Amino acid sequence: MHHKHIKGIDKANEEINHVINLLMESKLFENEQKAFAVLKACLKALRERVGRDEAIHLGSQLSTILRGIYYEGWSPHADVSRSRTTFDFLEDVRRYFHGHDEIDLSHAVPVTLGVIFDLIDQGEAKQVLKNLPKNIQDLYLD
Repeated sequence: MHHKHIKGIDKANEEINHVINLLMESKLFENEQKAFAVLKACLKALRERVGRDEAIHLGSQLSTILRGIYYEGWSPHADVSRSRTTFDFLEDVRRYFHGHDEIDLSHAVPVTLGVIFDLIDQGEAKQVLKNLPKNIQDLYLD
């Protein structure tokens, strides 16, 4: 049986592999699966930190596969997370992060957020950052 490649699917796979490779360059992740797990958890925690409209704007900036992960299980009418400390935000990430307790999220999350913010429009990145705890904002804002 001859397998044809579908450009849109191939491009989506290339994009997600590129993101995972960027995360792997940080040397924080033992393997691609762990990098992907942190990426997925960060996307979902970000989604829960911003209001519905901002969540939609952020989602529109993401590539096909990342957008699917981001919206998976989302309820646009859910309450926005109001946690204010870095610890609280890391706990928000941890809620979506299963089976990889050995990863130090205090190091992995800032790197992962940096990769996510580099993928999107910088004006949008600043809007999203305004919804994060001040000490996390300070890592990215000049």
